[in-house]
Amino acid sequence: LKSWATASSTEAKMTSPYRKDEDIFVFYRMGKRCRPERKYLACLDPRHGIYRPRFGLSEGWLPARVVMDQEEGPAGSRICVQYAWPHFYTMRGNLAECLSLEALDEDKQPWTEWFTPSHCRRAGSGWQGVPRMLLPNWQPELAIVAFRWGGTNEIIAPDQWGFTGSSVSDKFLESFIDMAVEPKLGQNYEVWTLYIEDRTDLSKIADTAHLLFGEHHPLRRAKSTCAMYFLYPTAFEEGCVPNHETGEDHGAALVDQKSLFRAMQAMERAGIPTRFPHPSGFYELLASKRWTYYMSTTPHFRVPPTVAVPRMLIEQDIEAAAQAALSSLDHIKACQASLRGEPPPDKISTGVAKLSFSWEALDVKMWKRGQVGLKDALYQLAQNIEISQEFTGQPHDCENLIVQDYVLHDLELRIYVVDGKPEGFVYTKFCRVKDNNEFGDFKQSFSQPDAARLWMDGDAAALEDGQRQCLEVTNFWLDWIRAQVCEIPPGVRFDYFVGRKANEPGKAFVWTLEICELGFSMLGHKELPQKVFDAMFRSCMPRFSAPADEVRDTRKKQRTETGAASEDI
Repeated sequence: LKSWATASSTEAKMTSPYRKDEDIFVFYRMGKRCRPERKYLACLDPRHGIYRPRFGLSEGWLPARVVMDQEEGPAGSRICVQYAWPHFYTMRGNLAECLSLEALDEDKQPWTEWFTPSHCRRAGSGWQGVPRMLLPNWQPELAIVAFRWGGTNEIIAPDQWGFTGSSVSDKFLESFIDMAVEPKLGQNYEVWTLYIEDRTDLSKIADTAHLLFGEHHPLRRAKSTCAMYFLYPTAFEEGCVPNHETGEDHGAALVDQKSLFRAMQAMERAGIPTRFPHPSGFYELLASKRWTYYMSTTPHFRVPPTVAVPRMLIEQDIEAAAQAALSSLDHIKACQASLRGEPPPDKISTGVAKLSFSWEALDVKMWKRGQVGLKDALYQLAQNIEISQEFTGQPHDCENLIVQDYVLHDLELRIYVVDGKPEGFVYTKFCRVKDNNEFGDFKQSFSQPDAARLWMDGDAAALEDGQRQCLEVTNFWLDWIRAQVCEIPPGVRFDYFVGRKANEPGKAFVWTLEICELGFSMLGHKELPQKVFDAMFRSCMPRFSAPADEVRDTRKKQRTETGAASEDI
């Protein structure tokens, strides 16, 4: 793959200068060319840019015409061109002006841009005069179908996500291309962007994916083809107040979860695998948080006692629902203790209630005072809640609400696993519970000694013991994940509660808090983005990925080393 990019650069240096009116192809990148703030798609047909969902080539080779001899240009060796394809549209359906080579008004100047020779290729004989968008006799190594947010409220990536942006932002996709795809493939790839504004766009794709993206579509000529979904599934009605009050961008990229997963499944049935974040079934399992109550009675996964409270019980009689939920939660806690050979536990009086398909620690309510507090939390999450000092309804279609025992802990440990190997550790803590019973005042540290000093009274040995246990549980989860998708994902993040055992210095307990899908916040970690993006690239190119058995052998070695380390401790 690297040799293709090198050969292309060498060929560019050896070719004769480009001449005025010569037909060529240039490598176009929507976020870097032709007024990048407008982001023009090159559409195969004008109707693909006029009607929703809008769809076109955002990165790849496009036809152009040289407007002046190469050596005459003020930019030295670069080539000045005018795009030769007439159908450029924005996500809003605006048509790019001054792009057509014919019928330009006398008072308008054609749009021109400068390209380096390595980003130019001659069209070849027989192309002249033939309207063709794609470079003839060329097969890209990789073609990506990117489902991106096309709503009027543009995405604002919080600084906490780091320099790569949030996983739904243009910055994230561009970072992936810049850091992993282009260095390995040069200009031997394509990105086709499909803009999604709401569930109606997703429904259209779900109903027609087998017609649109069959073997006849140009993207299928690539050696490897995949789809990536830069959207957040939500159970709330699109455009509702709770969504609008989410983040500075008013819930940008939040789309109806059922419509999104139906579209993903349709694309997968059409033969286009999902490579970001995960295959549809596994992604739904993680985003819905169903795994928490599915695995709550399996001791070695260390999931806190968790139950799903059917929505029908809450709607019928919320008092009875709270009583049933608390009784079931106590039962699960007793089951866990019995399976571990521990004495019967105390009754639960404090816990958390949460919604499926929630993001950024939202829709999580702490409750106290047993059944009374739980009833109030269920009411707020299922019926009405105060947002920005106003009460609003909760228009979501969650079939269950999740209720969990609250685990007293010292900190949270986030383990970033890339291709089955732990590659990063971040220590975090929500330092207070706000007046509305939500968690706030988030702090983080990349240093284990600092985390032990700040939040564990300096008991570094206890934190080391907790981290060892978390790594052991992580290996169990990776085996479980392989059972779900028959492969090791390029990346996944495991969050754990870590606390000190009472009256046992140097010893810790751990509980699984969250399993975060690929696209997790890397919290500004400097080395992680490159590792994650490289793993994502390998997953897009299956013949360059390590077999799952090799990953398993690596983890066996890690387990042995971890065991030896624990004996030393």
